[in-house]
Amino acid sequence: MIIIQKIICDADGVILNSIAAICSLYNDDFKYYDNFTPIKWWEVNTWDFEECNCANREYIDKYFCQPRFFKMVTFMDWAKETLEELSKEYEIVIVSAGRIPNLRAKEEFFKEHLSFCKFIGVDLDKYPDKSHIDMSDALLFLDDVSANLKTSNAPIKACFGEEYSWNEDWTGFRVRNWRDVKDLIKELKGDGEV
Repeated sequence: MIIIQKIICDADGVILNSIAAICSLYNDDFKYYDNFTPIKWWEVNTWDFEECNCANREYIDKYFCQPRFFKMVTFMDWAKETLEELSKEYEIVIVSAGRIPNLRAKEEFFKEHLSFCKFIGVDLDKYPDKSHIDMSDALLFLDDVSANLKTSNAPIKACFGEEYSWNEDWTGFRVRNWRDVKDLIKELKGDGEV
């Protein structure tokens, strides 16, 4: 019996540049408001998008459930290509948290754009994190939120992306981009091949 190892990935901030999409929507919606300043996605360092000062958290949360978010969201650099390559050897599982409309839209998005991936949605109205998902058989779990990494039972975990307020306390593996992910997987395998 051949056992195919899993690579488990978060969606927002790991596979998808969700911060850029949110900033673009915000900049478009509020450009004519008093006190508006355009926000660049790399300037966001707060979980609640406090930098988007013309909108409250509830308004920002609604963006994640809108079809226009999924029309404009882009993949993180090299994410799609790397996942396609890795899918030849690994089972790719996307475990993403959100509210039900967001999770349904994400599942549809990934069926269209990364059909080889399995999608597991974590309903934030029921679960505070991803700890109820068994990741014990994964080669690697990638997330940009340290709380999700800390509570996971995955044997090897890596924080994806830049250091933000929601992951600055992470002291384990850190990968800045998808090229780093490939390098880490090669290192974990020990044979120099992905």
